[in-house]
Amino acid sequence: MIILKNGNIVDIYTGEIVKGNIGIQNGKIAFVDLNDQISNEFHNSSIGYKVDKVIDLKGKYVSPTFIDSHIHIESSHQIPSEFEKYALLNGVTKVVIDPHEIANVLGIDGIKFMLNDAKILNVFLMVPSCVPATALETNGAEITAKDIEKLFKYNNRILGLGEVMNYIGVINGDKEVLEKIEVAKRYNKLIDGHCPQLTGLELCKYIEKGIMSDHECVEPEETLEKLRLGLKIMVREGSASKNIDILKIREKINDMRNLMLVSDDISAKDLKNGYMLNILKKATKYVSPVEAIQMVTINPGNYFGFDVGIKPSNEANLIIFDDLNEFKVSKIMVNGKFLDELLNNNNYNNHDLNQKNKSIKKLNTIHYDYKNEEDFLINGIDSLYHQYRHSDFKIRRCRAIKPINNSLITKEKIIKLDDAKEKLNDRELNRIAVVERHKNTNRIGKGLVVDFLKRGTLASSYSHDSHNVVVVGNDPADMAVAVNFLKDIGGGFVAVENGKVVEYVMLNVAGIMGDDGEYILRKTESLEEKTKDWSDFENIFLSMSFLTLPVIPELKITDMGLVKNMEIVDLLI
Repeated sequence: MIILKNGNIVDIYTGEIVKGNIGIQNGKIAFVDLNDQISNEFHNSSIGYKVDKVIDLKGKYVSPTFIDSHIHIESSHQIPSEFEKYALLNGVTKVVIDPHEIANVLGIDGIKFMLNDAKILNVFLMVPSCVPATALETNGAEITAKDIEKLFKYNNRILGLGEVMNYIGVINGDKEVLEKIEVAKRYNKLIDGHCPQLTGLELCKYIEKGIMSDHECVEPEETLEKLRLGLKIMVREGSASKNIDILKIREKINDMRNLMLVSDDISAKDLKNGYMLNILKKATKYVSPVEAIQMVTINPGNYFGFDVGIKPSNEANLIIFDDLNEFKVSKIMVNGKFLDELLNNNNYNNHDLNQKNKSIKKLNTIHYDYKNEEDFLINGIDSLYHQYRHSDFKIRRCRAIKPINNSLITKEKIIKLDDAKEKLNDRELNRIAVVERHKNTNRIGKGLVVDFLKRGTLASSYSHDSHNVVVVGNDPADMAVAVNFLKDIGGGFVAVENGKVVEYVMLNVAGIMGDDGEYILRKTESLEEKTKDWSDFENIFLSMSFLTLPVIPELKITDMGLVKNMEIVDLLI
């Protein structure tokens, strides 16, 4: 037995910090001594256990380890067995993933890979509800209601139906969407929501169909309405979208049990440099440290049915903090063993994947012909439009995507054609294109984006939700170089300038993840450093990936063209 003596225990059940001693036996908590009943000598006879080690915490704080209740691990661009090396060091021992990204590329095989690849990290899963996400783009697989039912039977770590993004379909009674929801209900599973800016009676209709949570709140009033209607709210503070300030509702409400802190998307850099610890620090601007910890322990535990907290019989998954205000970590314990010992264990380092997981890592998922400069020219911008459609020669305006920093939401900007050509020359506008990469259709959606890139060209095979190849730049020749390079390396990120590759990151698993975390981190940092003055946007590749997300307002782009509020629209108007 290990005894942690003289600790300040974060009691997530009562919201207190209480002094006590913790006994750990066979990976579990044997007792929590809140009355200092154990003698100072820790005689074996006094507690009925053989005491192997006594660690005097000298007043350090002890908390349960953390749960990230909604994350797409793929956003870190690391497979789960690499992701966990950093997540564990930042106190996260349990994640509820929505493998929506890999599912849109590899379907059920990708989902099973994500569930089974980690070694120490407890991975639970919500089955992606929208694969494909919409009919407005081309993806690589389909997850039907029958597939969802099979997955519910496959493993008890599959907890429910992932974020139902097609909220319009739910409200309007779309048969396919409702069928998936009914399968989840039949198996008594959870149903996560996704309904940005939805309000009033439409929100009620969405909830009435069985939706239980939402992680898309942007404004405090939106959050309050959803809480008052019984939704569990996941407060997102990720690398691309940051909504922690909605916690200011603490001033208006007394009950915080239905609030959770989540990342949703996390970059490799943010994963290494704090992850959930940083989210907790930000949260304490609005709530107490103990309340913040409750939002990553007992609150998600109550939602998902996890028995968490420092109590007898629970797994000894603990964080020892030097300081609770700054969340400075001293030690982390997983299943009764200190994390540094676990990570250095030979059995951990010798872990091998099964044959199916190995084969997934070898799949080529980039399927399109090599491109040239002409493929990225835009009719009406690079040539007189009436040469192509004589009846429309009076067209004088065009649409452009206006991104918002630290937000998934974009706006539509209408620009005169003559001004658009001038702004392209001055780089106040950039070209954006999405190249279909799953079915070799060679389809390219083309558009314009406002003030995104100051120089160079960027391309990525990680672009929500279908993960076609997105490329942004002003030189069509460099755009061709970029997408051709991604085809050659099997997917990833690339920066190109003046016809040359400046830096790249190879993502060899489904074109969205790599199997070497250190490589991903090193190359990502190099890529960021070499392109740091190319844009004013923070985490530019992640920001670029959301420009192709049609389920988020207002104007996006897919391989089928511009999408405005879930409808295909013309570039020229």
